[in-house]
Amino acid sequence: KRAYWSLSSSLIITFIVFVVFSLTQGLIAFILHTASEVTLEKVLYSQLGLISTISSVIGILIIMLFVKYKNNSIKNYLNLHLPNIKTSLILIFLFFCLIAIMELLSDYYPDIFYTDFVIESYRQTNNLPVFYLGVVFLGPIFEEFLFRGFLFKGIEKSPMGGKGAVFISAILFALVHIQYGFYILLFMIFPLALLLGYARLKSGSLLLPILLHSINNLVTCLVTHFEIY
Repeated sequence: KRAYWSLSSSLIITFIVFVVFSLTQGLIAFILHTASEVTLEKVLYSQLGLISTISSVIGILIIMLFVKYKNNSIKNYLNLHLPNIKTSLILIFLFFCLIAIMELLSDYYPDIFYTDFVIESYRQTNNLPVFYLGVVFLGPIFEEFLFRGFLFKGIEKSPMGGKGAVFISAILFALVHIQYGFYILLFMIFPLALLLGYARLKSGSLLLPILLHSINNLVTCLVTHFEIY
């Protein structure tokens, strides 16, 4: 009868959604692998855009179903409202400062922060527009719907409040990106997740974290593009 899922329910549902999302990725990769003559690793790199697109759409739909089960508005539950312009500009400025710091870290310590995941995915992709659709647009929407939207709301409505929601969602967000390595998680993804959570808290809108997340992925893709070509 509650308007929102409880903290424990939000954590369990978040886990379920992410498991379904991951299983969907694995199933799509397996189907593409069996339909071709290339290795599974090659499929994961070359079809990352398609895999991310389909799994993200399914993940978004599942989140919406859980929200509607509470007879609640998706727009209100996930805070899909236009943020304040002044607050947005300040947070966008902080975001680009963080990006600049990350770039300096990667320049000073290239061996520690190097990852071939993005480079190989970009280099081997079969369809660049689909890659951008999945990685830059739909992927960030799904992750923000799940972590700074659905999960954030459950924690925020609990005794932990908004600050707890920022911190816990950032930890879980970093943990699901384990493929990038420990130092990237600790010094890049986790600080970015904290900023995204802070942007959601201060602006009261999920649209701002979605925008920042997409910009981050777009910048990463553009930098990778110029490194390769």
